[in-house]
Amino acid sequence: MKGSIFSSLISITNGLHRDNRQEKDFKYLLSDFKLNQKANNAVFKVNFKKPLNAKKEYYQKLIFNKTENTVASFVKEFPKNATTPENKYSYTILLNKFDKYLNDISTYINKRGITTDLNNDDNYIINYLKVSVIRLYAELQEQYGQFSVNTKFSIAEIAEKYFNDETFDISLIEKSTTKKVATKTTSKKKAKPKTSFGYKSNDTSTLLTVLKLVNLKIDLLDNRTTVEQLHALLLAKDFTNTESQIYLQCETTQFSYLVTKLKPFFNGFNPTSIERSEKFVTKTGTLLKANNLHKNKVHNPKEKEEIDKIIQQLQ
Repeated sequence: MKGSIFSSLISITNGLHRDNRQEKDFKYLLSDFKLNQKANNAVFKVNFKKPLNAKKEYYQKLIFNKTENTVASFVKEFPKNATTPENKYSYTILLNKFDKYLNDISTYINKRGITTDLNNDDNYIINYLKVSVIRLYAELQEQYGQFSVNTKFSIAEIAEKYFNDETFDISLIEKSTTKKVATKTTSKKKAKPKTSFGYKSNDTSTLLTVLKLVNLKIDLLDNRTTVEQLHALLLAKDFTNTESQIYLQCETTQFSYLVTKLKPFFNGFNPTSIERSEKFVTKTGTLLKANNLHKNKVHNPKEKEEIDKIIQQLQ
């Protein structure tokens, strides 16, 4: 494969799916393969399942080498004598490159039906590629984020932004304990889980109106919960201090769709925070879990058009 491993592996015409070499061929390639050292300036490391055959090992090492070389190249891209505008330009160029890699990988995953079953060779290799480029994005932000004019994202947010992956295992990419970054001397404390959904607008009355209309249209809540209780919970600065339980009456597919439509109007209204709140109860009397919302995520639930029209009032 020619060119960058980040692009060549996911080429529609010459990608990984075109590689029909046998196990013996990969063993031969590995016989004189030279593995790079970890980049001296690396902040993060990837923890990934050990490759158990020659094909997986060969591509894993190719991706590792290219990743470490890319991280090491940051030093040249951001020389000490560079001006701030020059560093901002370099940052933008690299960010755009990683943005393209991530979007292309996402497209490949969707078109080729790549799953998280790492026993399959192609799945293993593409998932390792995905994690490696997320790490590159995180490395750039961590080391030179002061030159960014864009919003910075956590590792979990990068995975969700590019792959719609709200359950990404962030332990796959962790900070190295032996390396420090020259450009940042302060360490960040581990963020505590948010305990509010973070409604963005000061106009809370429109949200109440929308919730009432949705409740009438799809029987959102059963008679043990009022719309006002749901409204108060969504606006609470700390939902752990609220006593109300939200008993749902609608189908889980409908509520999952509603969460997706409401999400842009909140800083933290998503399946993970809903599960963390322990406030939402299903029709069967069990606490609503993030995985349950993910499994019931559909694009065309009952009353979809009506839900869309109602939510438009928040815009």
